[in-house]
Amino acid sequence: MIGLLFLAVGCGLSKEEEVDDAISQAHRLLSANKCAEAIAVLNGVGQQTSNAEWLGVYADAQACLAPWSVVSFFATDLPNMSTSQSAIIGSLATFQQAVMTSPSDGAYTNLRAAINTLLFAGGISEVPHSNRVDALGLSSANNIGVHALYMMINQIGQFSRYYGNALSTTGVKGSQGGSECYINYTDGDAQGIVTAYPAANNCDSFILGHPQLTGNRSRLCDGIVLFNNFIDVIANIAIGDTGNNGGLDELSANISDLCATAAGGGLDLGGTCTVKTHSVCLNDTNGDISAAQIERFYAVTWESMHQ
Repeated sequence: MIGLLFLAVGCGLSKEEEVDDAISQAHRLLSANKCAEAIAVLNGVGQQTSNAEWLGVYADAQACLAPWSVVSFFATDLPNMSTSQSAIIGSLATFQQAVMTSPSDGAYTNLRAAINTLLFAGGISEVPHSNRVDALGLSSANNIGVHALYMMINQIGQFSRYYGNALSTTGVKGSQGGSECYINYTDGDAQGIVTAYPAANNCDSFILGHPQLTGNRSRLCDGIVLFNNFIDVIANIAIGDTGNNGGLDELSANISDLCATAAGGGLDLGGTCTVKTHSVCLNDTNGDISAAQIERFYAVTWESMHQ
């Protein structure tokens, strides 16, 4: 009897082994497209906010619910991405997986949840890449960043197709009729930026913004932090020129200077170009993300990069 007792105790898994086993089970479930089951298995060992491997597969399971596949991303979508500053966002709107039919569409919200799992990795409360490095170490933070980057590229495609009112076939802003701009523009500085756009930009009115985005601060902040985290990650992670990255290594130099150039010209963008955490943007905790500054941010970034 005593021998059997010791045998039973000896067969028990340590917490670390339980987590490793849950990760392995989740991978198997995801390979069979059993998204919810994978999430349940991972939740069964509790939130592992400092375990980069657990976080990665948990994010994959959330993205699976969208559904979003990294295999399809590389095989079908990424080859269609342009690295031109004025064409990148339109090209992302043509991605097969850039599906979004409403602000509450699970294809969008589940992928956003997956991105947030990765951005807040390490249990951090604010999400700059440097905070993830401090919490997880450089190697794990870099892996998490690359993982998040792929998902954010698709989310930008969703955001731009829906709020940019773009056709999935061309990605051209305003091509579905109706809204020609992301938002309405009432600020004089923002109006001046919009007025200067070439005809190809399509945003040639101050009152043809998307009705689901104009005036909705939470959704406006979604677009701000998505763009800023995209820039932050791509500027700080190592992406080798592998020949299979669709030119990702070129993006940072092409788009990261938009805000700096505008600010250098005297445009007051406040904290819109640096905020990366949605709650900070939403609550305007520093008092420097006004409605006018948000309009200027959209004019400088989303509008200028989407033709």
